[in-house]
Amino acid sequence: MRGPGPSGARIRPDMRAAFIAGREQIEVRETDVPAPSAGEVLLRVRACGICGSDLHFYHGAFPANPNISPGHEFAGEIAEIGEGVSGFEAGQRVVVEPIRRCRDCAYCRTGRYHLCPKHVLCGTFVPGGLSDFVVVPAYTLYPLPDSLDFELGALVEPMAVAVHGVHIVNLTMGERVLVLGSGAIGLFSIIAARAAEAVDVIATYRHDHQGEAALAAGASRIIRDSEVSGLEKEGIDVVIETVGGSAPTLAQALGAVRPGGRISVLGLFAGAIPLGALALILKEVTMAGGITYCCPGLHSDFDVALRIIRSDPERARALITHRFSLEEAAEAFATAADKGTKSLKVQVQTS
Repeated sequence: MRGPGPSGARIRPDMRAAFIAGREQIEVRETDVPAPSAGEVLLRVRACGICGSDLHFYHGAFPANPNISPGHEFAGEIAEIGEGVSGFEAGQRVVVEPIRRCRDCAYCRTGRYHLCPKHVLCGTFVPGGLSDFVVVPAYTLYPLPDSLDFELGALVEPMAVAVHGVHIVNLTMGERVLVLGSGAIGLFSIIAARAAEAVDVIATYRHDHQGEAALAAGASRIIRDSEVSGLEKEGIDVVIETVGGSAPTLAQALGAVRPGGRISVLGLFAGAIPLGALALILKEVTMAGGITYCCPGLHSDFDVALRIIRSDPERARALITHRFSLEEAAEAFATAADKGTKSLKVQVQTS
């Protein structure tokens, strides 16, 4: 046994964790509860979302470590504090910004820690949140406001991705935005663009339930993903691409954006994608790739994401379409992978 948890109960010597055991195979196994080292905390995970990048590992597009639990969208409560940790206490409710980094290189010192050459995302090469407990560095923690429950806390990470996508192209008040794709990141991008006071947000969708969700998230208009070619003359200032894979969305973005406009690329592409370089040059378009989140100034992307969710929690909560227990992790992944289930954001939650 490892000492008392937040309620005075002692922590079990074992726990459950989900693992990707092979292509489209999820196993829930018992394993030892980890102990926090200096500067770390042991977190009792309460909610963890399944991300599109998790599904790339699930489908075998990227190699998954069968001994590392996935999951990087999670919130919970501190169960145990390691040596040297200050500012947090056992029982405190927190959200995790799941990037381990060196905290010493030029990128880390300037708030661009997502580009640290030693950075590691939880759930890839270090254990993630699809488990009862996980150890994380204390510097990754954000207090979860009393007004937000754990499932809303687990939405902060994907919201921060969308906030990052908005800030890398300097979206400003009154601009017109096109969001390509109405999956989870596309929907969060609609919310983030509205929070940045875009005057008009158009969203593309493939499935009817995605189009309905885009309107609920704040899109002023929705169009089928096959109808983007009709937008060339509408003066789109910013395009946010969220589809990735092998979709022709970069070409669509270049065609739709106005001369001098900007393109934010958030979709994870599986391989080389044709790009019309001549259009890029002739229109003087700025294209920026976005990966995770950072702290570009006084406020981090996570700070902004927390503020957006606090301002309208039920709009964010509406994106959660399915909730499963940890024992049901295999069903959770299968549901997230099958758009026939009308899934948007699937979460695994523990009581």
